[in-house]
Amino acid sequence: MPVAIYFAAGALFLAVVLVLLLKRLQSGVMEEILREYPAHTHVIISPMANMFGLKSKGVKQIRGNGVLVLTSSFLYFRMLVPAKKFLIPVSSITGVETPKSFAGKTKGVKLLKVDFRNDDGKTESAAWLVDRLEEWVSSLHELIGS
Repeated sequence: MPVAIYFAAGALFLAVVLVLLLKRLQSGVMEEILREYPAHTHVIISPMANMFGLKSKGVKQIRGNGVLVLTSSFLYFRMLVPAKKFLIPVSSITGVETPKSFAGKTKGVKLLKVDFRNDDGKTESAAWLVDRLEEWVSSLHELIGS
């Protein structure tokens, strides 16, 4: 029985350390974003969005947490781990939807799905689990004029 207690204590300790590291990473990314995009330029921000990926990458991609920011010019996502950036000009956004799944993944709740033209002019989609979904949808519709 004592081995199980040590195992549980170790697992709890590891979980606490991981949560603290994630919060520290998120704080650093928020500082980075505020330098690049000052608060007065934000239309809306989700400090802990969960990206479900890009449609073109298929089902094998891994979801990632990060900060999603909408400005009047860009939809910007900065993934925490690995440190990836996705920048979508608002002018290239062609549609906004709220499906419950994307790229073969689901959490059982509606997602923010954005259709856009990539740098090659091809149609692409990305999706995130965000807080205040309806506010995101209305803000995007207002910016893209639909």
